[in-house]
Amino acid sequence: MASQFPSYVDTAFHDEELMNAGLALKYGDLEPALALLAATRDQPYRRELAVDFLGAVGNMVLPVLLNAEEERPEDVNLLLLLGSAQTTAGWQSRGAAYAKDTSDEQFGGLINFTQRARRTLHRAAEMDPDDVAPWAALMPVALGAPTHRSEAAEVYAEVVKRVPDLVNATLRRLQSTAAKWYGSHDEMFAFARAGVAGLPDGHPLLALIPIAHIERYLSLLSADSFLVRLWRVITSRYLRKQRAEVDAASDRLLAGPDGQPHSLWAHQIFAMYYHETKTKDRLRSHLGRSGPRAASWPWGYFGDHDERFEQAHRMAALD
Repeated sequence: MASQFPSYVDTAFHDEELMNAGLALKYGDLEPALALLAATRDQPYRRELAVDFLGAVGNMVLPVLLNAEEERPEDVNLLLLLGSAQTTAGWQSRGAAYAKDTSDEQFGGLINFTQRARRTLHRAAEMDPDDVAPWAALMPVALGAPTHRSEAAEVYAEVVKRVPDLVNATLRRLQSTAAKWYGSHDEMFAFARAGVAGLPDGHPLLALIPIAHIERYLSLLSADSFLVRLWRVITSRYLRKQRAEVDAASDRLLAGPDGQPHSLWAHQIFAMYYHETKTKDRLRSHLGRSGPRAASWPWGYFGDHDERFEQAHRMAALD
C-alpha cells in the first residue's frame, strides 16, 4: 500500500487504520481521515503522526480540501488536515536543497503556501486552545518560512505547554537550532542533550543525539572551500568519534519498548548513524526494530531514502 504514495509521504509506521485513511484520502474521500483525527483528539502522539502523514497525502488533493473547507469552515480536524497539506505544498515547492541552491521561485512557493498554512492552523488553534496538534503542525511552517527569527521557539513553547515530549515537533525544533537554519552547533547540541536527559528507556526522542551528530556531519560535508572539501576525505571520523554518546542513547532506546507511533522512526535514525559509521552490530539491532519501510527523513539526506535503507539492510546482513 505504501508504494501508492509519492516518495515525500512518509510511511514508516505501524498503523493500518491510518494507512487506510491515507489511501482513501488519496482518492478524494476525506471522511476516514477526518474520523481518525477526531478519534485521536486525546491521543497526542498518534494525532501528531496522523496530521503529518495525512497532510502529506492531502497535498495530492489540495483542491478537494479547499472546497471542503468552504463548506465546513468550523471543522477543526479539516483545518488541521488542510493546514498540514498546505505546509507540504510549500516544502515541495521549495525542494530539499540548501538555501544557496534554491531559486527565488522555489522560495516564493514555500512562502506562499506556508502563509496560507499559518492562517489555517492558527484558526484551528483558536477553535481548540488545548489541542497540541495545531502547534505541532506549525513547526515546519516556522522552520521553513518564519515571520520572525524566534517564531520556531515561540511555537515550540506552545507545544511544550501542552505535551512536552511530542516527537516530530521536537525533532523540528532541533533542526531550527542547527547552524544551517537559525542557530549554532552549540545551541543544537545543548538542546539535544537537555532533551534526552530525563527520558525513559525506549522513548523515540533519544534519537535527538544521533540526529544532532548527523546534522553536524552534514555541515562538514556541505562546505565549499578547497580545504574543507579536502577535509571530507576524513569527515567520517567525526561520526565515529561520537560513538560513546550515541551508543549510550542507543542502549537506552533498545532497553525500552517500541510502543510509540514514532518508535520505528527513532530506530531508523540510529540505524542511519550506524550505517554511516559501519557499525554492523548496532545497525542490526536497530534495523530489526525499524519496520519494513524507509523513513524519507533523514535517510534522504544521503540520497534516495529507499535505496539507502536497502543498503543498510545489505550491510547488516554481511558477516
